[in-house]
Amino acid sequence: MNIKEAISRKNLESHLKWFSQVRRDTGGPGEDKAATYIATTLKNNGIEPLVHEFDAFLSYPREASLTVNQNSPINLPCLTHSFAKSTPVEGITGNVTLGAANELHKAKGKIVLIEGLCTPATVLEGSEAEVKALIFVNQDRVIHNMISTTIWGTPTIDQTHRLPTIPVISINNESGQKLKDLLAQQDVNITMKTVVETGWYKSKLPEVRIEGSEDKETFTLVGGHYCSWEYGITDNATGDSLLLEMARILNENKDKLKRSVRICWWPGHSHGRYSGSTWYADTFFDDLSKHCIAYHNIDSPGVRGATKYVARHTTAEIEAFCIQTIATLTGQNEPPIHRPSRAADQSFLANGVPSFSCYPFLPDDHPDRRPWTGGCANALWWHSSEDTLDKADVDILSLDTLISTTAVSHLSNIDILPLHPETAAQNMLQFAKELQEAVGDELPTKPLINAAQTFNEKIQAFVGLKNRLNSSKYTLFNQALMKLSRTTVSITYSKGGRFSHDPAAWSPIMRNSKSSVYPGLNDAFLLSELSK
Repeated sequence: MNIKEAISRKNLESHLKWFSQVRRDTGGPGEDKAATYIATTLKNNGIEPLVHEFDAFLSYPREASLTVNQNSPINLPCLTHSFAKSTPVEGITGNVTLGAANELHKAKGKIVLIEGLCTPATVLEGSEAEVKALIFVNQDRVIHNMISTTIWGTPTIDQTHRLPTIPVISINNESGQKLKDLLAQQDVNITMKTVVETGWYKSKLPEVRIEGSEDKETFTLVGGHYCSWEYGITDNATGDSLLLEMARILNENKDKLKRSVRICWWPGHSHGRYSGSTWYADTFFDDLSKHCIAYHNIDSPGVRGATKYVARHTTAEIEAFCIQTIATLTGQNEPPIHRPSRAADQSFLANGVPSFSCYPFLPDDHPDRRPWTGGCANALWWHSSEDTLDKADVDILSLDTLISTTAVSHLSNIDILPLHPETAAQNMLQFAKELQEAVGDELPTKPLINAAQTFNEKIQAFVGLKNRLNSSKYTLFNQALMKLSRTTVSITYSKGGRFSHDPAAWSPIMRNSKSSVYPGLNDAFLLSELSK
């Protein structure tokens, strides 16, 4: 199939225009309209969608105010955040204390002003320290909507202690500077009021299943969230438009696909901390375990000015394929590789499903780039009311549609799956050696290194079979590759094992970083710090 010629710029523009007029809070009327739009568009293209409906534990930040109490009161613009606690109707009043995220244990009963984004780990720390409230000072004029819980998806009974127990707001840097200037001169008394509605809501998850012509059971999973903050054009209406166009193109050429493709639009990305992809991961666990080649997440494509491509949320097993796809279609031969983080609907790592994404980012010197933002290609308008239609670029979105659709098509048709357990095995050995170097005699690391070396040798022997296979053995070899990934991916990126979802609490995973992979072993690195 000629994917480049099949991409319709008109379709992409039409989808973006529709999404630009509808706010899409998970479980709300806007998201319901969006689910209907997605399903109707698919049907108009000859595709019968599945629309799953389930109960999700969601949280909506409704109102927030911050008043500096003095002779002439000052009202500062602010936002509260999903899952934070509401204040009493009259609000809470007290003096503000300037603090740091790592010192909240000293701030019991205080209202603490902290530099930076509202992070769930900091809110958890503040809740455990019993601070009175937290005020986050964002780094620019934009106040970013955030999620204040570390719980991934719907909470289980043993996770309820992680739910925030304190009110939380964020202000912009100008307001933060005003508070800090006042604090330098005198005590600052404030009143803050927040309303956050948290509870059970119905949520809809549209899905398309395009069957392959030969191996129908085996599939690539593609997903992107269709809920948003505000109108969320580049986070993630551009991704939703891409998915609709991908579904149309692949369905029109399904006779040319050997393996199947599943495309999902996730709800609950922000208001439920990935509740949609988590529900799907749990509900179809066995099917994903046996038959899913890889997960391709699509979030924030088609951003104005985004020309620097990154192999983001990409596991070792499939990094070579992701790099090759980016290089072939963009000419960028050595894109940075970022390992999966506890973000971006990465709900399938515990099960052992390899992950890859081809993300465009703003160049480092771009005037709109802000390195602390997670989506929108690192743009200033991330998670804010400024993420509007003018922030999208349909030419870039067309290229991103080509990249993702080409990648998924290749996974559907390639004879031997481009999964490389030898890369994962080499990373394991490297990690074991880094751990030994860091902890010295504090831990018996020699058995770990010996096991990693043995695993490397066995994997190398297995991979060596590839060149001697005839076509009758391809299916068996591919099944072995997928089964191996269930082990290597799970132990590399999951602390709680295959049947639970780790909290969204540890930092993004970067290539060859000893502080990122193997969360079950990472605490061992603290021994080297304690011994200094």
